[in-house]
Parts: sequence; structure tokens; C-alpha cells
Amino acid sequence: MKEKAKESTYQKTKPLSEAADKAMKNYEQAVRTGLKLQEGAAHLWTNLLNQSASPQDWQKRFSGATAVANGVLPAAQKRLDEVLNLVEQNTKASTDLFKKAADVCQTTTLPECQAKWLDLCTASVDLARSNFEAVTQINSRAVDSWIDYVRKSADVTEVKTA
Repeated sequence: MKEKAKESTYQKTKPLSEAADKAMKNYEQAVRTGLKLQEGAAHLWTNLLNQSASPQDWQKRFSGATAVANGVLPAAQKRLDEVLNLVEQNTKASTDLFKKAADVCQTTTLPECQAKWLDLCTASVDLARSNFEAVTQINSRAVDSWIDYVRKSADVTEVKTA
């Protein structure tokens, strides 16, 4: 009987565990990408500062850097705003979950306690699912923004070379 209960519990928690693993992998990938961007920026600045060039060359380099910043920063700002909104929503939802947990602890009858526990568990799983979906959408939009930026950059490069 205990083995069946353990197996049933495992089957119920497996999708949540998988979703948490996927979210963690996405987070790790985002961190690695951010580190690569920082390393690339450091290499660019190092190369830029180690080369001696005429004032016209410096002007071209800085105008190129400004164009890159103007193309990337608005999209990054949008993603950051989305993440901050998600954090704010999670704060409110977590507060509600704590209130529900406190209500569960204060119940005296078994049927009422079971109903509140079920409500708390359902709300927790729903919050985890909605967070996973929101993070996936934010990541998807970030990738789409980068793809659009690369396409626009490639178009500009093709026009300049032609």
C-alpha cells in the first residue's frame, strides 16, 4: 500500500519536476548567453582600445557601437520590463498562497482542512505552470528580438557592401 502511495505521489509530482528542470535549464542558458555577451563586449573594448587609429576611425567605431546599442537596448528593456512584471505578479501570488496556507493551519474540521489543502496545492501548481509559461514566452520573445536584430544588421551590411 505504501509503495502505491509513493508511486502515485511520484507520478503526480513528475510533471512539476520536469517543468522546474526545463525552467532551470532556460535560466542557465540565459545566464550563459549573458556571460558570452559580456565577454564579447570586453573583447571588443580591448581590441578597440589596443589599436591606434585616426580620429575618423574612432568616430566610425563609436557610431557603429551607438547603432548596435540603439538596436539592442530597446528590445532588452522590453524583456526586462516583462521580467519585472512577472516578479511583481509572483510576489502577489505568493502572498495569496501564504494566506491560504495560514488558513489551512487554522481549520479545525477534517473535511474543511482537506478542501483547503486541495485548494492550496491546486493554486501552487497553477502558479508554477503559469510561471513556466510566462518565462518560456519571455525567452521566446527575446530570441525573436535577437533574430530580428541580426536580420536587420545583415540587411544593412548587405546594402553597405553593395
